[in-house]
Amino acid sequence: MAILLLCFAAVPVSAAAPTPAVPLVSVHHRWDHHWFVWLPRHPVYESVEVASLDMAGNPYRAVWVVLTERQGGKRQTHIFDDRRIVERFAGSLYRQISYQRSGGEGRAQSVRVAFDGPKGEPVEIVFDLADRPLTGERAGLTDQSGHSADTLFLLFYRDRGARARSNEVRIGGRDYSFRDGDDPEGRHRFMAAYTAGIQVAVLPFGHFSFTRRGALLNASEAGLSFAVAPTEDGIRLTASRPGYRNRITVDLDARGALTAYRHDAGTHRLLFELDDALPISPDAPRTSRRFAVYMGSSGPVARGRVVSEKAAGGRRLIWRYRVPRWAVDYPFESIVDPKRGGHSLTIRSLRR
Repeated sequence: MAILLLCFAAVPVSAAAPTPAVPLVSVHHRWDHHWFVWLPRHPVYESVEVASLDMAGNPYRAVWVVLTERQGGKRQTHIFDDRRIVERFAGSLYRQISYQRSGGEGRAQSVRVAFDGPKGEPVEIVFDLADRPLTGERAGLTDQSGHSADTLFLLFYRDRGARARSNEVRIGGRDYSFRDGDDPEGRHRFMAAYTAGIQVAVLPFGHFSFTRRGALLNASEAGLSFAVAPTEDGIRLTASRPGYRNRITVDLDARGALTAYRHDAGTHRLLFELDDALPISPDAPRTSRRFAVYMGSSGPVARGRVVSEKAAGGRRLIWRYRVPRWAVDYPFESIVDPKRGGHSLTIRSLRR
């Protein structure tokens, strides 16, 4: 994603000024509750997840169900009970979802959901947490485990949680609950679990085309519109996204180099922080920078190095993680290509 030359009447910009650019696109949301169960006996799905926005003081409620296939690229089916989310989430499904949550404040929550599955089959899911205390056993960043690895990079961050006492899963009238003895080889570390608060951040792969419209840079097909404004140190680009106080902020220095990328979801953040400004202009010398990714309130959840180098007529940024270990296998690149009246951005996986 790249941005055109600024033309503010109050802030003159030299004709030789570099073209500012945004090298990343993200989707970032927080959900109040999350439940997960493995399905070792189901012929297609390896797991099912339930998440909800359901917090005291917030009148908005939403439920999200994810069915993940076992084979191949681990394709996922996303089901929501809010048509507005489905309209913005290509390929997702709308269903009426019966939802009941219970549990003491500050304790693990139980849940019961029922809905019609992707083919109209009845689905019933129950997690019993028995009001257990929350721990940090599974907190932090979760291994993407190959899920949709050719289409996106996933940063799935968990707060405190607890293991479920029992689970019940019925799909199409058949029982696929995870019971004792269903995993004789011990492939799964747990059966079912709950998390009190998750952040889901996605860096989608694909092609984005931006066009300058006055003080805005728009990618209408992607629903993105960045406002471009000067700051003391350079340029700030901001784009509002669907959701509560959901906004992307990109900071560039006076030479158009990237200094930080941030995506806020309410009071929660996704932040890419660099040890020094990263050149993005086509003629800049080859440069390497360390980067850190923050999602929680403590230290970074991931670290890596990004290399900025010339590409045919544009710029290529190669992002490689060093920690956590699983993320090392998920490198990707951003290619910024100047076009007449705007710029394009291509983000794609470098996995082999």
